[in-house]
Amino acid sequence: MTVDGDGPLVVREKTHTAGPMTLGQALYEMELVGHDFFLFVDQDTSRPSVVYRRKGYDYGVITLEAG
Repeated sequence: MTVDGDGPLVVREKTHTAGPMTLGQALYEMELVGHDFFLFVDQDTSRPSVVYRRKGYDYGVITLEAG
């Protein structure tokens, strides 16, 4: 990777294997690892999705759709 000037720099990359899961399972896994977000493959749609913590006790979900 080449960084020009003060451009963004990838510090660490990870790859892991995971099977599809429900939103409830993804929330559980996110809380288990103690992160503010969790990337997963939605069992119902087969799409990559991210569940994330919002302010308070709210959560959000972002789902990717190939365009």
